[in-house]
Amino acid sequence: MDNSRPVVCTLTAADKRDRGGAWAKVLDSGLVTRERIPRGIAFRAAPGASAALVELVDLERECCAWIDFKVDQDTVTGGTNVFLTAEGEGESVLAGMFIPAS
Repeated sequence: MDNSRPVVCTLTAADKRDRGGAWAKVLDSGLVTRERIPRGIAFRAAPGASAALVELVDLERECCAWIDFKVDQDTVTGGTNVFLTAEGEGESVLAGMFIPAS
């Protein structure tokens, strides 16, 4: 049985462009790494980018109910770890959103 939720984003086209720009700014800062994990994506933010990453995650929670979010603090580095996961087709959609094509 597939328990995945429909992959639906509630943002308008203009808001999607703005959000994409915000993600690009954070991810291109050199302070956030990302990698594929089972069912999704893991982000690791240095302390200087943690607040911006968490703010984006909070915004994503509002428009993408199909994503499961987990945020925790890295007690060693002082940074933030964020895990975005999804079931079913959501996993490949997450990869398409956040992992650059090779």
